[in-house]
Amino acid sequence: MAPAPAVRYARTADGADIAYWRLGSGPIVLHAPNVQLGHLQAEWSVDGMRRWYQDLARTFTVVRYDHRGGGMSSRNGPGGSGQSIDSLVQDIETVAETVTDEPFVLLGWLAGALPAIAYAARHVQRVSHLVLWNGFARDATHGQAPRLRSLFEMAAVDWELFTESICQAALGWSDAAEARRWANVIREATTQGEFLSYLEARRQWDVTDEVSGIRALTLILYDPKNALASEERNRELAVAIPGARYLAFAQEGGAPTSAAVEAIRSFVGVGTAGSAELSTLTPKERQILGLVVEGATNAEIAERLFITVNTVTRHLTHIYAKTGTSRRAEAVRYGLQHGLGGRG
Repeated sequence: MAPAPAVRYARTADGADIAYWRLGSGPIVLHAPNVQLGHLQAEWSVDGMRRWYQDLARTFTVVRYDHRGGGMSSRNGPGGSGQSIDSLVQDIETVAETVTDEPFVLLGWLAGALPAIAYAARHVQRVSHLVLWNGFARDATHGQAPRLRSLFEMAAVDWELFTESICQAALGWSDAAEARRWANVIREATTQGEFLSYLEARRQWDVTDEVSGIRALTLILYDPKNALASEERNRELAVAIPGARYLAFAQEGGAPTSAAVEAIRSFVGVGTAGSAELSTLTPKERQILGLVVEGATNAEIAERLFITVNTVTRHLTHIYAKTGTSRRAEAVRYGLQHGLGGRG
């Protein structure tokens, strides 16, 4: 087994130390994990997660961090508690500012989808693409559903049974040995007391009012094998986020399969046929070309990205020069040929 990437730290404005690592090369994918239940190093020992990270890192620079309050990030002291959406967004802001000045792909994983949605809505020029895996927008409609509520109630009574049961459910009740490995990750990531405090804070989580403000190209990925994921909640996101795409992929060992990774690559326009040519474009240029392929006018692109029409025109001039095209129709054809397909 390859060793886990080296862990680094970035400090937020309110004093939380956020642990992160980076792996691979290419456009940055900033991986916002499941809040409270992720652990940078412990996850590396789980075959499915290690494969997922290594597969993504073949064509992306994967930046994975632990949210405050859990894992290897601050769990006590300044910034170590108080897991509001605003504080979790601050974690993303801090890591993003540390690793890149360019627009990047933001990936929100399970409960990590909520701060990812809020960040994307509040920082429209920073996020080129948003990918949500088994996400939801409001704890009252997801975390308070009968099945999850029953599991969460178990957490206060029998911590060991809870950690193994929630992992069994997430894996589709199919692999007891893998579920035990995942349960060990959870027990490394958080204590019973920390998790119960997190559940209390999470009851207030609601980003439904921010969803419509997202301007990034968005891909919703739903895992039908996960007994705790909600197809209804994922479809709600796909409807509410302007122009979002929706795809279903069953997981393998608790992580997206290679088919899901290929879907992400195609969505971003990386690792597909002709990706060497696309790689000459900056993240902002890829984002604008993707919107051109979707049929957006310069004025619509400017409105979505909160930039001026003149800035859009300047970016298009650079895109034409780099892609060997001279007009919009040729740029659309080029984008389609290189994986920037229309929304489906």
